[in-house]
Amino acid sequence: MQFTVLPVRGWPVSPMPGQAFLVRDNWDDYSFKTTFQLLCVDPGGEIREIGAVKIGRFGMAAPARTPLPEGFIGLDGAFFSLGLKDTYYDRLRELGPELQRTVLQALNDVSFDLELFSRARAESVTGTSLLRTVSADTVLGRFQDSGIPAGPSAAITDVTRRRLFDALRSSGASWPGSLDEVTFLRRLYDLDRLPSHDPRFATAEGDIVQHRYNNPEDWEDDWVFSDDRFGLADGSDEVLLRFLTEMIHPAVRTDSSEVERLLSLVNDTLAPDGYELVEARTVSGYPVYGARRIPARHRAAHPAPPAAVTSSPPGQGAYAAVRRAARGERKDYACPREPVPDGGQADVFEATHKTLGTRVALKKLHSKHPPERQVARMRREIEIGQLLDGHPHAMPILDFGADHTWFVMPWADATADQRQELLREPAELRALVDALASVLAAAHEHDWLHRDIKPSNILYFNGRWTLADWGIVRRPRGQTTKVGRTGLYIGTEGFAAPELSSTPHEATASSDIYSIGRVIAWALTGKLPETNLPLTPPPGPWRPIVRATTHLDPQRRPQTVNELLALIDREHADIPEDPLPAAETLLEAAGNGDSAAADTLLSLVGGHPEDYEIHVGVLARLDIQQAGPALERDPAQAHSLLRALAEHVHGDDTHMVQFGDAAAVVIWLRGICAYAADRCDWDLLEEAAHTMCTWDGAWDQWSAQDKIISWLRTLKSEAASLIAAVLREHPESAQHFSHLADDRTANPRIRQALRTSTAG
Repeated sequence: MQFTVLPVRGWPVSPMPGQAFLVRDNWDDYSFKTTFQLLCVDPGGEIREIGAVKIGRFGMAAPARTPLPEGFIGLDGAFFSLGLKDTYYDRLRELGPELQRTVLQALNDVSFDLELFSRARAESVTGTSLLRTVSADTVLGRFQDSGIPAGPSAAITDVTRRRLFDALRSSGASWPGSLDEVTFLRRLYDLDRLPSHDPRFATAEGDIVQHRYNNPEDWEDDWVFSDDRFGLADGSDEVLLRFLTEMIHPAVRTDSSEVERLLSLVNDTLAPDGYELVEARTVSGYPVYGARRIPARHRAAHPAPPAAVTSSPPGQGAYAAVRRAARGERKDYACPREPVPDGGQADVFEATHKTLGTRVALKKLHSKHPPERQVARMRREIEIGQLLDGHPHAMPILDFGADHTWFVMPWADATADQRQELLREPAELRALVDALASVLAAAHEHDWLHRDIKPSNILYFNGRWTLADWGIVRRPRGQTTKVGRTGLYIGTEGFAAPELSSTPHEATASSDIYSIGRVIAWALTGKLPETNLPLTPPPGPWRPIVRATTHLDPQRRPQTVNELLALIDREHADIPEDPLPAAETLLEAAGNGDSAAADTLLSLVGGHPEDYEIHVGVLARLDIQQAGPALERDPAQAHSLLRALAEHVHGDDTHMVQFGDAAAVVIWLRGICAYAADRCDWDLLEEAAHTMCTWDGAWDQWSAQDKIISWLRTLKSEAASLIAAVLREHPESAQHFSHLADDRTANPRIRQALRTSTAG
């Protein structure tokens, strides 16, 4: 089953069987926003509204919104969920045992997996949000006698898995597609929580970077299939299927013909075990695949071993061959007579490896006998290339001469200069900035500074941005060459930090951060920056980032890459939408008889328990004939809404309760009480009465009390008994109705409660 996350008040477009949707809900549990409305598409194509589910994450700390991926087949082990009401599980059961189990496993339901519940109970989000309206005993007893077997499904056999992995190896396709391995795996797993197999590292990511980036020969290219941390060989079906669909996601693999070949290969291999990958939705016109079960009558027998999928060798493989063949001989490469334009302090040629036929970039110093200063710069560029070897955003060095007068690197697809128009798109610019931040963080960790970040040195290669041309890199302190040797100015005017013109060897990480700011400004304005003159983009989130990063005073800039990223995250954070206009619109629609609008309004108000205006100014104006049924339909939400309304009895930091507002709230609550009493909804009646007495006790409004008195006289039996108990708990309100103690038309229980409450 393919899950898709939709925004608040979203609704599926063109739903298909085998899909499910999680619609975000703004309900706030003391700064935790974990609630989603689950919709499932049944085999007939009908959307089933399952109900509210809360999803938490290990390590989640308030304030936080559950960070679900946009689409998934099953959540990874960092997440866990719990349905809010019995009806949630009843409606899942109505889908049939197979779909029920699929959903429970995919969402890591803690009622279904009690071992997971035992681990999740210690989390702050569990007690504050998931268990706010559900008791632990309910969770523990939910599936005791259900007859649903627990544990991961195992329809995909070991035989099928081995055949599948062999077929993928033979296909020649790289499993992470155009992404590097860490980036791909982060789309599916929390690498910070998975352990390292290497004792030198704390997490799986450190392990992978060491053995796949720094020392790529340590592990085979298909290492992930047998690594038990990722559960592909022996985990649940959902884990494997999620991995396979991600392999052919359009953000991962851009070659449509290769996607089709892999899709056919995977489906042929999975079919005998009852699964296939099918189009679930589209992104920018490209299909996104999900998994679904195949009815038994349509399943094929295991086919013969599939033939290898033939395709042109991937770029990384071709360059790996160049590296393996490297022997420091410049004659191994054929170069044209003329270099590419503007090679800077060295010539760059579009060269070809004579034996392998692979196109590469060969960079060499201009002269046969270059000055020692230029050789030192190229030596530094080679050194930093070796230091960062394997980093996804550093251009790798494939071969170089022992005299450090030339080296070879992959031929890039484009420079940032050539993609300037594209970089005006927010997502494209953010990808470039994130790439620069990533590779500079690695260099700065070793105290290396680039000092010449500019568009022509930012190269697009193999589907990602890389930083090249480290020729004027500053070595770690203590390893630097003579200060005077680099001349009076370091870097490229306009992009280089001003301090590089005076004290280049005293530069810090903030100098590189300055250059990132200038690149951002260049990308968004299309103008080349001028030395020491400000260049800022139009108003928007990038403008304050550029201003902060390009202060002339280095101390006033972000001092580290992490500080820069924190600044970017702050400026790009979603601005909370003001709920008041939407609430007013829904109130008007509900007033015109739209019951769905009333439900949506209550959900909206419930998502903002801290908002005085929408509780007092909007909720209390909702017609009782709309509000009553809506509250009755969702008891948990009704409980929370009325509790939140009680919390607003004294206003807040910006709102003073007005007498007229207080009277209106009490009158509205009296109406809810009357509705609940007529419907014998004792839970709703009790909660509404407590809130009514809280407001009445605080504000003593006669106009409201007149309506309460006339209503109290009508109460009988269970309703009278319940209200009598509430009045005993609220003597500050009960005293307002003390004259009813001697009124024989009132129920004896209410009269006795009033005598007791006012006796003191």
